[in-house]
Amino acid sequence: MVLLVLIFMVIAIVALIYFLVRSGRKSDSFKNEFITIIAHKFQTPLSQIKWLTETLYSNETDPYKSENLRDLSGANQQLIDLTGTLIEMTDSEASSRASYNFEIADMCQLVKKVADSLKTAFHEKNIFLSFQCQTPNIMVKIDKTRMEFAIQVLLENARTYTPIGRRVDVSVSNDGHKVAVTVADQGIGIEPEDMKKMFMKFFRTADAQSIDTEGFGVGLYLARSIVKQHHGKILVQSAGRNMGSTFAIVLPAA
Repeated sequence: MVLLVLIFMVIAIVALIYFLVRSGRKSDSFKNEFITIIAHKFQTPLSQIKWLTETLYSNETDPYKSENLRDLSGANQQLIDLTGTLIEMTDSEASSRASYNFEIADMCQLVKKVADSLKTAFHEKNIFLSFQCQTPNIMVKIDKTRMEFAIQVLLENARTYTPIGRRVDVSVSNDGHKVAVTVADQGIGIEPEDMKKMFMKFFRTADAQSIDTEGFGVGLYLARSIVKQHHGKILVQSAGRNMGSTFAIVLPAA
């Protein structure tokens, strides 16, 4: 009973966020204040749901109930991930490099890890995902967790907005001074008038909204905020509608 109450409460709050973000109230300050409060309120009930489902799952012997609990745990994890994204978004302006955990890392290994985690999602949509690293041991100084998130945003966007049967090419290159992670898709492309708005908070093109009706328009904004804290930048190119897009994260080489 406690578990059900917690689940319904979280679902209700998610629905409220979804409605307000898409409502006629366009004030970013209102959205930020609301999402900041709610996202932090998520953490306690979501942690309780996680603990309860894991406890029930470990003690369950009925295969059918066990499968349901596993599905519930997966759905709860998606909410935990969403909460983390919302908190990262609302904290991004205030966060500083001091809050980042920088370390020397192999960018090829990092990108491959993210790409491998999304292989099934690409396969289910029949999109070919290729990965190429220019040379081994392309080293950068990064916060690995945050950079994984930024790369995941680019890959998930490419998958979402690329039609069935096409391809997405991911590569890592190094010119000695700069390291570039490039994600090139054969998707819906970007109209010239939208190019300068791509990294604005809550901005989504009309084509993007028609394909993914559940998006919040914060992924690229967050990715750019993270990359800027690494003294890097994100570049975007597109020849126009239905001509695909290429996003590149460019960072200083270690």
